[in-house]
Amino acid sequence: MKNQPAFFILSMSYRGFTLSPEGWLIFKPFLVKFVSLVSPMPSKSVPEPILIPIERVTAPVSISPTDLRQTRIDEFLQARSLSPNSQKAYRQDLNHFLRWTQTSWAAVTARQVAQFKGYLLRKDPQTGKRVLADSSVCRILGTLKNFYGWLLKTRYVTEDPTVSVELPKLSEPDAQNLPSEQVEQILTAASATSLPERNLALVSVLLHGLRASEAVNLNLEDYDGQRLFIRQAKADSKGIVPLAPQTRSRLNAYLTWRQQQGHAIEPTSPLFVSESRRNWGKRLSYDGIRKVVETIEQQTGLSIHAHQFRHTFATNLVLQGMNPYHVMTLTRHRSTASFRRYTKAADQAAAETAFYETVEPNNSMSI
Repeated sequence: MKNQPAFFILSMSYRGFTLSPEGWLIFKPFLVKFVSLVSPMPSKSVPEPILIPIERVTAPVSISPTDLRQTRIDEFLQARSLSPNSQKAYRQDLNHFLRWTQTSWAAVTARQVAQFKGYLLRKDPQTGKRVLADSSVCRILGTLKNFYGWLLKTRYVTEDPTVSVELPKLSEPDAQNLPSEQVEQILTAASATSLPERNLALVSVLLHGLRASEAVNLNLEDYDGQRLFIRQAKADSKGIVPLAPQTRSRLNAYLTWRQQQGHAIEPTSPLFVSESRRNWGKRLSYDGIRKVVETIEQQTGLSIHAHQFRHTFATNLVLQGMNPYHVMTLTRHRSTASFRRYTKAADQAAAETAFYETVEPNNSMSI
């Protein structure tokens, strides 16, 4: 062992042999050198950190599953042939449900729909009156039922939770027709507005049974001097509406005046245009008709809306003895049930006439 080289003695020590004093003397310098090499360097002072500004990265916002409900409504409206106003009405009806619950369409239960119906039928705690009329509740629930029918067909849901919920029973509505003396007041007021030519022609056309949305969509090419061609209408109820001589005269006078004002007179030009500074020459809007009616209300003191002109047209024709089927053709009603309101007044008048014709000549009833 005494003559073994140092590395051999270290090797043996590594393997657990006890070093002899001679071996230790040989190995000690190497150990000291090794320790000096692996010993840590003297600590140095740590410099102050330098803050480097970086651009803030915003994490993408995750979309909640309930937010997809509006996407389904968009798809539903795109799949149907609806006018812009009908699309707006459908969306408003469905938004009642969206505001009431955050549940996804597929997770809605029949119990929730029944509870929603109860919510729609609620009363104002202060007045004790219903917040929504039965007709509004029926319309909202009907829209929800139609929507779920579509969801089921497109397989977005596996069952329809609205099937077991019944719509409120509605009484048969009456026609909101205007008496002839009020119609005369309205026409006189239209002639006294700041735009008598346009407003008188507009009211006269509306009194031929057109919806406000149909009137604003008319172009010059839709008027042939005798009748109007309805090409854009609610529920695709297109048709032809003949005009009375006085209405044709008013409409022709308006078009002549309009040309004198420098408006474009082209086949595709709107039939009724705005005269405001902002929208001069552009198509008269639905809101524009509402403002005309409000002006007439202020002048006459009457409480009216544009759709009453349509009611008046249909009711008067039936009262004057025109075949209800022909009246339906002119008003372009698809449902006899919805048209029934216009025949009620005529039926009542006919029943009274028949009563007096039967009773008075013979005085056959003693009451």
